[in-house]
Amino acid sequence: MPSDRETERAVYVQRLDPDQREAYVAAHDDVPEGVTDAMARGGVTAFDLFVRDDIAVCILEAEDVDAYLEEVTGDPDVEEWERYVAGFKREGVDVDADPDEQIPFMERVWQFRPDADDD
Repeated sequence: MPSDRETERAVYVQRLDPDQREAYVAAHDDVPEGVTDAMARGGVTAFDLFVRDDIAVCILEAEDVDAYLEEVTGDPDVEEWERYVAGFKREGVDVDADPDEQIPFMERVWQFRPDADDD
């Protein structure tokens, strides 16, 4: 069901340690409530994680991505989670980096959205 509310989308890729892929996937069977609470407080409307081989693609939708970042940056539950899953990755989110560089967001270079008015 489409929402009347506008959202922003941000995407980032993380490289997994191939030997730790299954552990990374399994860790997401039980994401701590403190992490999802922080995401909700930050205005997340959807978050999808896709994994193929050693690549993890994260798609974040939020009312305001900057407000989301303000909420999760420095949150102790989020930092603990990111340090935990960092053990399964070769690169990706780094909570110890400069706040503007903690999440390796991708640049959108193309999109296609069919005109909904042509129904």
